[in-house]
Amino acid sequence: MLTGAGDPISRTHDIKRLEFGRAIPRSTIRYVRLQRILALALLPWLCSSPAESQGARPNVLLITIDTLRADRIGAYGYKAARTPALDRLAAAGVRFDDATAHAVLTLPAHAALLSGRYPGAFGIKLNGMGALPSDAITLAERLKTSGYRTGAIVASPVLARGYGLDQGFDDYDDRIRGEAAETVAIADLQRTADEITTTARQWLGAQQGPWFLWVHYYDPHLPYAAPAKFAAMTPGRPYDAEIAFADAEIGRLLAAVDRSRTAVIVTADHGEALGDHREPDHGFFLYDATLRVPLVIAAPGIAPRVVAEQVRHVDLPATIAELAGIDPRAAGGDGESLVPLLRGATRKEVPVSLAESWYPRLHFGWSELRSVRVGEWKYVAAPTPELYDLRVDPGERRNIAAERSAVAGRLAADLSKMVGSFAPAPAVAEQPDPAAVERLQALGYLGAFAPASPGSDAADPKDHIAEYNDYRSRFNRALTLLGRGRAALAVTALQQLVKMNVRAFEAHLYLGNAYAALGRRDEALGEYDAAALLNPGLATPHIEAAKVLSNGDDHAAAIIRCRKGLELAPRSDYGHYTLGVVYSKAGRWPEAADAFTRAVELNSTNARARAGLASAAMRLKRIDVAAAQFTAMIELDFQAAPAHFNLGIIAASRGDRAEAERRYKLALQADPAFKPARDALAKLK
Repeated sequence: MLTGAGDPISRTHDIKRLEFGRAIPRSTIRYVRLQRILALALLPWLCSSPAESQGARPNVLLITIDTLRADRIGAYGYKAARTPALDRLAAAGVRFDDATAHAVLTLPAHAALLSGRYPGAFGIKLNGMGALPSDAITLAERLKTSGYRTGAIVASPVLARGYGLDQGFDDYDDRIRGEAAETVAIADLQRTADEITTTARQWLGAQQGPWFLWVHYYDPHLPYAAPAKFAAMTPGRPYDAEIAFADAEIGRLLAAVDRSRTAVIVTADHGEALGDHREPDHGFFLYDATLRVPLVIAAPGIAPRVVAEQVRHVDLPATIAELAGIDPRAAGGDGESLVPLLRGATRKEVPVSLAESWYPRLHFGWSELRSVRVGEWKYVAAPTPELYDLRVDPGERRNIAAERSAVAGRLAADLSKMVGSFAPAPAVAEQPDPAAVERLQALGYLGAFAPASPGSDAADPKDHIAEYNDYRSRFNRALTLLGRGRAALAVTALQQLVKMNVRAFEAHLYLGNAYAALGRRDEALGEYDAAALLNPGLATPHIEAAKVLSNGDDHAAAIIRCRKGLELAPRSDYGHYTLGVVYSKAGRWPEAADAFTRAVELNSTNARARAGLASAAMRLKRIDVAAAQFTAMIELDFQAAPAHFNLGIIAASRGDRAEAERRYKLALQADPAFKPARDALAKLK
């Protein structure tokens, strides 16, 4: 609690908030848990929800736009914006001028958005690492239980169903064209805004209501590569061009919605630094350039207005639940319903907004960062703590932690209490086995690093921003070389990165991939061992090591290593697919079929897993299973010629000569050079 007549915090409340231009009188600022807020402040509204007052439950459309900072939208004052759809929506609904995210990476930010819990409560710290647990209660689950048809359409593999966000969705469309990179760098894979809108409109056309649809647009994320039309609209501003593209497609989506019966919520998962505090994009620091996000809610029966006081992403599930006529208290959580604010009320007490960034620690071994924000005050917990008065310093340029030590101390204490119940920091890796020790020693790593411990004993990320930017530039060049098949040059580039920062686990991981591409088995395994030691919560090094071991016919060790990875990521369809490949190479076909089946269950669009399952089923004489998988491969446009050919073989084995001939011809249509089909046709004649 922040109290005391002499405390600077308690004397700063009848002052205009200069960065937002509206006075917010407050008698005090306190941290308040959900149950107290609801019991004292929201009770008058619980008796009559907006849905109940209309006599019908509204449809709900939740739109999240990746990497969109608030001050790049026209409605938020950006004069150069090309965002007419969002501006019209803001004019027709409630625009929240001070909405904050809780993470600066896509997966943890969306975990908060959909669960109403801080991502730290689930131990979700990075993209590609951790998942929403099955016992989490999601917004989709609450709406589905209340009779809503639920759907999600996501644009990035960062949000694939294996990360647990699919809970409660009848339909979860995470299909991304192309093969996902099997490491953490998957930002280039996405569905563009026009694809997302087309898919969403198709889903909406099949609904009779009430429905809940979450639509995720990824376009403002790097790399900025908007269609030429939008690039021409914003010359020299590629980030703005991506926003304009997304906005146009959001307009096309909204045109397919009956707004008189639909609550529309639009926000971003996080912002984009664009060079603020020398950060090029996002994921590193916790300044408002990446934490302040747009939030617009337009719902039936809600009058247009602007809300200036701070709100949070964790508030959205309770808010949407109440808009849908559901008691917002039912699922608990860290947030509170914003419906009173939608109706024009104000709050006497503004709850804290907490955020975390684990990227500096888990990628480089520097300190993690946490921040708390209570309207005017922003505190960043770092080896050198930071405190900002956002009324006079919205850009967070002047650290006044030393001048306002009492404020900083109280905020630090409350932050500590809030995170006390969170999932613990990633466990220290177990001692490597003798073979791993030998590999690490041969590479010169043994004793060079140990897993970082949390807290102020680690280096401050602020002191390493130049190193970070240099590293990122070099790292991207190295990945380009690796992606173009120039593994030898990639090895040289990645070795330089390891010398720059031996604790950067990503460099070790990709260096392992480069060595594997060159057939340098022991060096590849050594790099994977290093990555696993530095980031013990990540499954990828173990799964990649399993591939190398299996390629060397050490199938038993490969199975052990792959299962170790799956212990860390049990819903990884790629992990189960890899395990299936290992079992196949070992000739253990029943286990291979089980692993491939699990991969397909987790991701129905994993065409390689379907191909593996088809092959295993053929060997096990499970012909119907194989036929179903070959058919699915054709539908996914994956290895269509072999799939048709094998369906022809199955038809021939059943005496269906006509179907066999048809399938062989289809195989040749798919690939005129596919010789097995040509030979099979010749035999039929």
